[in-house]
Amino acid sequence: MNSASPLVASLFDERGAGADQLALAMGTVRVTYGALKRDAVEIADWLRRAGVEEGDRVALVLPKSVAAVEVVLGILAMGAVYVPLNPKLPPLALKQILRDLGPRLAIADDPLARALLRDADVPGLRVAVLGPGPALGLTIVGAAEGGAPSESSPDLAAILYTSGSTGEPKGIMLSHTNIKSFVDWAADTFALSSADRVANHAPLHFDLSTFDIFATLSRHGTVHLIGETTAQFPGAIRTLIDSMRLTVWYSVPTALVRLEERHALKGVSSLRLILFAGEVFPMPALRRLMEELPAPEYVNLYGPTETNVCTYYRLPGRPASDAEALPIGRPCEHLEVSLCDAEGVPVAQGETGEICVTGPSVMSGYWCRPDLTRVSRLGTRAKSYRTGDYGYLRGDGLLMLTGRRDQQAKLRGHRIELLALEAALNTHPGLREAAALVVPDERTGGRLLIYAVAREEALPLSEIRNFVGAKLAPSYQPDGIEWLQEMPRTANGKTDRASLRMMAERSR
Repeated sequence: MNSASPLVASLFDERGAGADQLALAMGTVRVTYGALKRDAVEIADWLRRAGVEEGDRVALVLPKSVAAVEVVLGILAMGAVYVPLNPKLPPLALKQILRDLGPRLAIADDPLARALLRDADVPGLRVAVLGPGPALGLTIVGAAEGGAPSESSPDLAAILYTSGSTGEPKGIMLSHTNIKSFVDWAADTFALSSADRVANHAPLHFDLSTFDIFATLSRHGTVHLIGETTAQFPGAIRTLIDSMRLTVWYSVPTALVRLEERHALKGVSSLRLILFAGEVFPMPALRRLMEELPAPEYVNLYGPTETNVCTYYRLPGRPASDAEALPIGRPCEHLEVSLCDAEGVPVAQGETGEICVTGPSVMSGYWCRPDLTRVSRLGTRAKSYRTGDYGYLRGDGLLMLTGRRDQQAKLRGHRIELLALEAALNTHPGLREAAALVVPDERTGGRLLIYAVAREEALPLSEIRNFVGAKLAPSYQPDGIEWLQEMPRTANGKTDRASLRMMAERSR
């Protein structure tokens, strides 16, 4: 057992949680801390016998489950690197990631495990099936021929793949130091304890799950995993919250908006803390939620996967109006956040600059992409990251987000901040949500399109234009609007802008 692994050390600390205290739960499956320790040891031993060594990468192509979390802990306990992948990715995308990663072992459910073995074409790949039984029934089903994977850093704990804004998969390397720095900050800042029962809404391949799992277990609380089926039904989520007396919720705003629309959280008495991150929370929906559920503390968290959370804002109360902008707050205490120009020089107070982060939770780099790692850094500072997001400091010292580098566009000679347009649209009482993008146009150079979901029925473009005109400069007038039944989502629950761009291409 690699007891030096800081992310699992607390699980093997006899001074920690009692053996009979509940650690993980999902549906009818329950695992105590005593059983979790035993299972992690068995999984680590099995991995060694299967030829996995310290520093090796183990890909997990599994749906969320208690067993999948136990495998993650077993991987870390023996000093290997866990790489959670979305099992719903198209086969070509999975193959691309596995070839890039070169894992020593891939663990999946049957028949996906056999499909990976048959189709992945990854040199040296070995595939195991996860099932019931000792060491959770891990069984090698075959191995592809080829050389051994390349070595990785001994401090590497996880690689999280993200497509970013380009659609090309990038492996974000997170060390034990990176993750533990965030975990310790989060657990202390939000006073997690053994009395907390934390909802895990995010999938394991999404960085929000780092808080749910590691921060909760580090303080010996209970993680309640929300399965995909439960997540689709607000009533089922409400039943889970009430029956398990959940105390902490963390998700993307979209999930909370869906619950608010169906009044699923009204009257909940157990929640003390609601955290949200990953996208901008539409202010009208946030105000309605806080009116129906005023008791919990609400905190807006900001940060890309490369840094995890780097700023946060504790809402002092329900915002006064739908037009109020929500800050992303102040730097996390273990990090330094600055606003810089294109040369990496800090901008003057009040000016807009790129949000740059320095500190121990900043990623180790991109897997096998030293060039990409180098350009993401702030000059020669190793533990730094240029986020590609832009913001400015208000007079009270709070950081405001203005948009992304890839969400800025030049249209008809004017710079368009798509985030500003979306924020304005999301205050319209007839819109449930909206997204904006600029698409090429041979005649005019570009068209500003709105994709929207109506609360009741579609509205005339003229009404939308009048509404935008009352809030923003004339350059923000949309050229067209497409009405959707539902906004397309990525696997992490964010607006799927790539799908919107494909829709725009098809309609040209």
